[in-house]
Amino acid sequence: MKSLLFTGICMLNFLNCKEDKISSVALDCYSGYEGLTRDEYVVDVPVTVQLSGGLASGSQLIASNGVAWGGCNLPKQFMQDSLAIYVTGYFLASKTLETMNLTPLPFVVTSAKLR
Repeated sequence: MKSLLFTGICMLNFLNCKEDKISSVALDCYSGYEGLTRDEYVVDVPVTVQLSGGLASGSQLIASNGVAWGGCNLPKQFMQDSLAIYVTGYFLASKTLETMNLTPLPFVVTSAKLR
């Protein structure tokens, strides 16, 4: 019984930690899009920095499957072409974006580290 109660408390704490707000930096990067919401959150995904072709920041991240992600909020020390890094962050979604063929995918970096 105690373990069930402990598990329930842990689950409630985990659910309360969920962050749904979009950072002001992200809103600046993607200011042309209305109704933005947070979508999938990813942790330590291997990507390669590409300094040309970014939507707002002049950089984009190339995932291992070749899909380009936006580089919004990428720390300056990682702004090096062809740099292999891990990123954590979230994708952005909106009703407007659902109907657009948008490349790179709107992505907000919350942390990065070298691979």
